[in-house]
Parts: sequence; structure tokens; C-alpha cells
Amino acid sequence: MNSYEDLEKIYRPSATIIIAAKDPVKEYGYDYRILLAKRTMRTAYAPDHFVFPGGVHDANADDDIKWLEYFEEFGIYADDLNKLCLEHLPNRPQPLMTNKTHVSRDISLRLTAVREAFEEVGLLLCLSREQYRREHKGCATSHQKFNRFHWQEKVHNDPYEFLNLCKFLDVVPDIWSLHEWSIWRSPPASLKKYDTILYIVALEQKPQLLLEPTEVEEELWISPKRALHLFKERHIWLPPLQFYELSRLSNILSWSKLRDFAKHRAAFGSTLLMLAYHRCYDSLVGTLPNDDFYPKSPEDHKETIVLSESLSSFESKAKNIHRLIYNDMYDISIVCNIPPIDNHLSPTQKFENSKL
Repeated sequence: MNSYEDLEKIYRPSATIIIAAKDPVKEYGYDYRILLAKRTMRTAYAPDHFVFPGGVHDANADDDIKWLEYFEEFGIYADDLNKLCLEHLPNRPQPLMTNKTHVSRDISLRLTAVREAFEEVGLLLCLSREQYRREHKGCATSHQKFNRFHWQEKVHNDPYEFLNLCKFLDVVPDIWSLHEWSIWRSPPASLKKYDTILYIVALEQKPQLLLEPTEVEEELWISPKRALHLFKERHIWLPPLQFYELSRLSNILSWSKLRDFAKHRAAFGSTLLMLAYHRCYDSLVGTLPNDDFYPKSPEDHKETIVLSESLSSFESKAKNIHRLIYNDMYDISIVCNIPPIDNHLSPTQKFENSKL
């Protein structure tokens, strides 16, 4: 067994979707809402937390050669699928974006993301034969006129049933409207560890969801800035990944600009983001890539690096800063003075009170 196979047993491959739906009523100046799903206490990952929908890659179901055969039935061949693949880029995280059996990870992880969105919230992003032949405008389409409850239960119990669902409806997963947004790895000290690719998808209106009761307790359609304010005010709890990405999203008020930016930026791929923690005596600091104190091999630091100095002393030693600073679970701030990585957005660092 090689080291990449070992690593994938530790950091389980997974995929998540940031769903941005257009909304005619502006909130904090935004004409769209982001979907946050509150996990139930019964879930293995992030119980009682508000997260983007997503889940674990199933190597058998999502990497099945039968998907390639089914795509071909639609007139979608290898050359068409290869247009979504970024294996040529130097920043592809290994093994998440390089391991495969039959299907490129750029395809199979999109299948994971679409499948998990249906499993968790009943949102089926798909295209009919006619819809596929049309020009794609960068926003997704969904299908709701079928027995979603029956099929959601089947897919939830067996990931292989997702392909059967697509065959039953004569549709293909709308993987073309999923634009790569970022890639994160859990810190080494996490009890459950994942390598997670985030995609973003734009919807022209909010869909009617069907929440899977064992996994999702509540849906929250919310603008990025309001989500951050609710977190700061201790009304909801966001894991660091969600906090950081909502901070990036808060830079764009317009749904159409967000859609266009995401589609353009995706071609640059994603540098792996993994928090490496340092403990000052008055704060916890999570460094990120290109910070002067970011370790060369962060996955080797299984414990927090303990420092015998204050936060201000630690900060004074760094010229290039890219980090999260924790005073407690809700009092988190981002400090970043480096240029955006991968042609991306810089996270917003200050949040001022606003009214709806």
C-alpha cells in the first residue's frame, strides 16, 4: 500500500455544495441566499452545526464505470467529461483529486456532491436530454416532480440507487453547473478526518427541499453577512470551514456576479487548505497556507504547537499572515494580508453591524 492510499484511509474523501439561490428580497444588500443545513445530533459529523450540504465519497458507487456507460447513452463521451477535469494543474491536492479507478475525481466527486444534496435535502440537480443539449448558462436546474420521499430513502440506504434514480427519470446529474470553489483537509487532531472539495452552484430560485430526518434538522436560507452576524451573536454555530467561506462569499452582493465569478475562478483549481494550530497563552491561532508560520507538512503536526508568548508577540514575528484567531468558539476573526490564492476572493476580516 502506498502513502497516498494510507492517507486516504485517514482523510476520507468527501464533497460539499454551496447552494446560492437568487432571492428578489434583498438581505443586507444581497440578492441571493446561501443554504445552511443544521445537522441533527444523530449525525457522525458536525452534530447540531450549520453546514453546507454534503457527505462522504462512495468509491464503489461514485467511481463506477457504469456512470461512464450511462453518460455515453446520453451522447456524453470522455472528451466532454474531460473538459471538467483539472488534473493538469500543479495545485491538485493528492490523493483527493488524483486517486481514481474508472472515473476522474473531478467527475466522481461531483457525483458525490449531487448525490449527497439529494440524500440530505431532497435537491436533485439534473438535466434531461433536451436540457443537456442546450447551452449551459452557469446556473443549475433541479427536478422535483417524482416521488422524492421514496427515492431519497432508497439513495440514503444505498448509494448505488442514485444511478438507478437517474435512469428511472432519464436524466443525468448536472455536474456542469457545479463550479469548484475550494478544498479543505481536517486538522490532524480532528476525531473524524476528511478531505473535502467544495463546489458552488447557482439556482435562479429557492427550491422546495425535503430534509432527511436522521441527518438534517433545519434548513436556513441566509445571506453571507447575516449568517456571520448570527454566528458572532452566538445564535448559530459555524465550523471554521463554513465561517471562512462565508467570509469570502460576503464580498459579492450580486447573484449574477457570484455565478460568473465562480464559473471563471474554477479553472484555476484549489490549493489545499488545512488549519495548523498554534496556542499562544491568550489565544488560539489557526494558520493557513502562505502564512509565515504555516508548517511545510501540517498533517504531521498532530498536536497544537504551544508557544510561550502572547498573540501580539506572535503576530509581530510574521510578515505574511493568513490565519484564524480564536478567543472562544464564537469569537473568531480572520487576519489575512496575502494576495488571494488561486485567483480567489480574500475573506472579509471585519464585520460591522448592519440592518436588513
